[in-house]
Amino acid sequence: MIRHEQVASLDKDYINKKLEQFFIEDNIFDDITTISTQNKNNQTEAVFLAKEDLLFVGKQIILQGFKKCVFKHAAEDGTYLKKGSQIAVLSGPIVEILKKERVILNLIQRLSGIASTTQKLVKKTEKFGIQLLDTRKTTPGLRRFEKYAVFVGGGTNHRYSLKDSVMIKDNHLIGNSSFQDSVDKAFAKNPNKDIQVEVDSSKQLREVLKTKATSILLDNFHPKSINQAIGMIKEKKKKIYIELSGGINMSNIDSYCIDGVDGISMGALTHNIKSKDISLDLK
Repeated sequence: MIRHEQVASLDKDYINKKLEQFFIEDNIFDDITTISTQNKNNQTEAVFLAKEDLLFVGKQIILQGFKKCVFKHAAEDGTYLKKGSQIAVLSGPIVEILKKERVILNLIQRLSGIASTTQKLVKKTEKFGIQLLDTRKTTPGLRRFEKYAVFVGGGTNHRYSLKDSVMIKDNHLIGNSSFQDSVDKAFAKNPNKDIQVEVDSSKQLREVLKTKATSILLDNFHPKSINQAIGMIKEKKKKIYIELSGGINMSNIDSYCIDGVDGISMGALTHNIKSKDISLDLK
């Protein structure tokens, strides 16, 4: 069950708008090094190279970023590339390429890192029919890019923003300690939205199972206690989305791939990622 809209593509106008912001931040029009050392009429060929194995994301970022250039080749998003592979080959004004190369590289390196890590984890979860979910723990200003990279990697996008679904977490209980009251109020105002409640103990779980919650997030449950929790849930509610989170990573995720789990969410997919090594070589 896909609960939320998926970021399955990146609109060209959106990319151009964001790139404009990033170029301004980097002052590319006042690149004193390029302006003072280069002849603006000089042309060059540029090659994006994968310096390590990776799942590539960023074709439209490269194409839109270097619109004044002519492309000989550009890999499609979702292409697995071995170390040494050419990602894209283009030719054009050397000043255009030198000014923009760092912004473009920063983006595609990060997105390829997210997609590559996501793909590795999805290979572990998909055979159990479990969705690998991202979170809102994204880089400010890059959420759509990063969630798109998760999608390309085979992951499933959780809610995009706060308006997409209700998620009652521990901090919400400070202002209203009643699960019943919180869910009732949320359901009354959002009858067509997913109402998810986070629990961190069997006691909280029993309380939530008395409500109209449509999804339950088992947070920081030890793998040995998850089967018991799932049994409690299935006994009360046959149709409810069961999600796990908290302390799950590449080394221990196998322990959480348990029958009855629908999704595993990992903030680390986007906030604790290692960018892939990609270079831009000029000839």
